[in-house]
Amino acid sequence: MKRFSLKKRLIGAVILSQLLLALGLVIVASWYARYYLRSAFDVNLEGRALSVAALVYYPDDGRPGLLFDGSKIPPSSHVIHKDIYLVRSDHHDFEQHSANYRSALFDNIPNGARYWEFQDQGEPYRAIILRNVPILDTEPGVPQPLPRLTVIYAAPTMDIGQRITALAAAIAFTSVVLVLPTVLLAIWSIRRTLTPLNELAAQAKAISVHNWEFQPSEKAKEAIELEPLIGAIETVLAGLQRAFTRQREFLGDAAHELKTSLAILKSTMQSLMNRPRDVQEYRSGLEHMTEDSDRLEQLLNRMLRLARVEQWAADGIRRELEAVDIASTCEMAIARISELASSRDIKVEFAPGEVVLMRADPADLELIWLNLLENAVQYSPSGSSVRVLMENDGDRVRVSVIDKGWGIPEADLEHIFDRFRRGDPSRSRTTGGFGLGLAIAKSVVQAYKGSIHAQSTIGEGTRISVVLPVLRPGSSSEVQALPSNEDAPFARR
Repeated sequence: MKRFSLKKRLIGAVILSQLLLALGLVIVASWYARYYLRSAFDVNLEGRALSVAALVYYPDDGRPGLLFDGSKIPPSSHVIHKDIYLVRSDHHDFEQHSANYRSALFDNIPNGARYWEFQDQGEPYRAIILRNVPILDTEPGVPQPLPRLTVIYAAPTMDIGQRITALAAAIAFTSVVLVLPTVLLAIWSIRRTLTPLNELAAQAKAISVHNWEFQPSEKAKEAIELEPLIGAIETVLAGLQRAFTRQREFLGDAAHELKTSLAILKSTMQSLMNRPRDVQEYRSGLEHMTEDSDRLEQLLNRMLRLARVEQWAADGIRRELEAVDIASTCEMAIARISELASSRDIKVEFAPGEVVLMRADPADLELIWLNLLENAVQYSPSGSSVRVLMENDGDRVRVSVIDKGWGIPEADLEHIFDRFRRGDPSRSRTTGGFGLGLAIAKSVVQAYKGSIHAQSTIGEGTRISVVLPVLRPGSSSEVQALPSNEDAPFARR
């Protein structure tokens, strides 16, 4: 890929525009000068031709025939290349011409034309043809009808070309003289104007995993055109920093969870190997090892599930989805959590209302409600109840899971959807959780273009609400979601 410099391109564009401006000025000025010089030249030609016609007269003594006073011919406009004229009557009895006239010179005059351009001995000429010119100086007794004159007068036009060339050269020289400081001023202005952009690029270049500081200069902040870019960089940088921090925390938490499970498994094995034991002790130890292995496998499966759902949500993969009843998926999740709830003497309450449809994989929705219910049951006191409430406003549905647990401190409320985040700081294994359930639920909800948030009051309980887009009656719109069921890690196996 060929690289280029914005600064050089801007400077080149300025120089080119100034040169085009100068060239256009020269062309337009030359055209106007040629037009007005030609007009003045034509007026002069007509005056000279009429002067020649005025020199034709009748004799004072009444003799027949026309006379011509050649001594009063106006001097030629050019010293070397003389003017050429021809005057004759339509009775073919009178003709006068200049000394440099040749009979074949005016043979190619176009019929009906008033002006005519030709060359004589390599020099350009322009001629005017006056037809039917009356004789001004007449005498009494002249036979009628009076003849009419045809006057052709030609003068060299080289002076016009020379004047136009001189004018164009003067304008071009003046333009160059004016363009040079203009270009220098433009180059200085472009460099000065691009300084905030260069500073912004330097700030962005300095960003790394060890340096997340981005402090654009005041000039960059004042530039209106750079304001969207600065905002975009700050937004992307904040997102990258959060993602990097979350990834680093995730690796640390995952390593801690895996290490704990492996340490427990290893400790059980070493305990069995320290001394000879009877069959029952070995069986009991192996059962504990199996439980620990199951827990480790469950942890790995949830980590893999979370990674996949976040990847698919980010990729925005589309698939054809059937319309499902959200209430039925809630009932399926409640049925799956009922055993755990019964073991903790917790009642799950749900009163489904009208049928609310959305395009989704039922296994995905069931996974959301199952994770929310599991979290609510684990942190609710024995003998309490967990309510599932569904509210529909036509375009979106809100499903809330409400428990009567001890609540979540406000400082921890915004972190409950983080991976490996649990309400038990000691990471107690009594609940059997890993802190991934709410993170998975949030990722699935976001994949379906929904939102999830939590409200909690210490001593009263917690309410986690999920808002999802739904189908209006007769609607055929689709929801962007995860891949097909055979690839989804949420389907029950």
